[in-house]
Amino acid sequence: MLTLLTIGGGVALILFGVRFLRKGLDRLFGPKLAVWMQKASKNRFKALVTGLGVSLVAPSSTTISVLAVSTVQAGHLSATRTLAIMFGADIGLTGTVLLISFNLEQYAPVLALFGVALFQFTQRNHLRGIGQILASFSFIFIGIATIKAAVNNIDTTGDWAKLIQIAEHYPWALALFSAGLAVCLQSSTATIGLVIALGAAGTLGLPVALAVVAGANVGIAITTFIIGFRTLESRHLAAGNLMVKTVICILVLLNGPAICNLLEQIPGTLANQVAAAHTGFNIGVALLGIGLIGPIHWLACAMFPAPTQVEPTPFGPRHLDAGPVDSPMLALGMSMRELVHTGEIVRRMLSDWWICLKNNDIELAKDISQRDDHVDLLDIKIKRFLTRTIHIEGDGNASNEQIRQLSYLNELENIGDIIDKNLVELAIKKATLRVDFSEQGWEELEDFHRKVCENLLIADMAFTTQNKALAQQLLDHKEYLRNLERQFRDRHFTRLNEGLTQTHETSAIHLDILTHLKRINSHISHVVYSILIEENEESDKLPDTNTEG
Repeated sequence: MLTLLTIGGGVALILFGVRFLRKGLDRLFGPKLAVWMQKASKNRFKALVTGLGVSLVAPSSTTISVLAVSTVQAGHLSATRTLAIMFGADIGLTGTVLLISFNLEQYAPVLALFGVALFQFTQRNHLRGIGQILASFSFIFIGIATIKAAVNNIDTTGDWAKLIQIAEHYPWALALFSAGLAVCLQSSTATIGLVIALGAAGTLGLPVALAVVAGANVGIAITTFIIGFRTLESRHLAAGNLMVKTVICILVLLNGPAICNLLEQIPGTLANQVAAAHTGFNIGVALLGIGLIGPIHWLACAMFPAPTQVEPTPFGPRHLDAGPVDSPMLALGMSMRELVHTGEIVRRMLSDWWICLKNNDIELAKDISQRDDHVDLLDIKIKRFLTRTIHIEGDGNASNEQIRQLSYLNELENIGDIIDKNLVELAIKKATLRVDFSEQGWEELEDFHRKVCENLLIADMAFTTQNKALAQQLLDHKEYLRNLERQFRDRHFTRLNEGLTQTHETSAIHLDILTHLKRINSHISHVVYSILIEENEESDKLPDTNTEG
């Protein structure tokens, strides 16, 4: 009984190490991994390599899944490229098991020493993240050593040997059992680590280990599917990954003896052969998946089609989780997607306002005002969500990203208020007075409105991608629109002096529209400051953010 409890304690240490590793990666990289993924994934093959690279520096399936889902939902990558990233990440995530197979348990105290020293006694966030990662691996190695020590007490000639002999004849049942274990533990690393520890003591052979590896890979794919079932995009990605892993699992079990013969040719211990099987399994997944990525995604979409909207549902956040959120990166990914949703509403408000102004459509004006109520609701919900979930002491990356998102949310809410309380009122006033602008006035207002809408779209892209070139372009556009607004005012005054009737009738409305569009552009431009300052370039050239225009 004590032996079983000790083995369970070893598995618990591995699980804690994996969880602590994920939090360390969040602390070290924050939201930057998502930006790297977007920039590097130009096609499905580059996406595969990108997934491999990202998973090597961030060996956490949860982290990769969150990044993949948030990226595709934000519209920065297609679903097929994101699926290719996941296939590449499956290979990189085997790195932890490879480390376990090299019998590094004797270095666990050294890793713990340096890890705790960096995590506990340094102030810089990236150093604390490195310390947390080192400490995480020490927990994993100590867990493996604990299981190995406990297994040495098992009688390998008695009932255990008979049980292993029986299991070798039922690889399908063994794979199913290991899949269930991986789902319960929510970690293929812990499941395969347990197998490596048991194999090191000579208590099981390669055929049993191979079946467990195949089942554990399917199990972690099931876990990803369960976690991602809430949203349609993540459901498609997880289903595609699960389908490919299931096919490879079936092929492995059907060809078990031949694969075991190949693995036995690998020099080293059983642990090295198990790690090689794990890596080879996921290489097979990547090769099959990247070759059939289009049909796989189509089949996933066919299995889980978009639901038809029978009746309208009450408006509210689409991506925020009402329950507890364990990972800062997960929370920031959710809030980012909701911010993108909010930005889409504000852009549509500004675009529809012009239609309302042109057509004297008072009903559309009322609808735009109602949408501002939606923006106000999202503003409240996102702020509550971010302040509830991001409260990690000393985690600079998470705190900085929280402030960045809250700042942009505040700008969107201000823009929504200007559209509702100022521009819509001016459109209603124009329709009520039954007046019209001069032909030149319409052309100038339309040109200015179009440029402000373009800037709002650029701001959204610069914010979500943290692209410095887009940020600088937006800053240059602000100065250009400031000068253009002055030119349009001067032309308007010239038409007033010429005595144009239409210009006199609509002068106040015309000038107020220019003023409020300029105010909107000022709020739009504020998104660039954090990006340019973060790049440590041209920060001394930035204008005062407290002044409009």
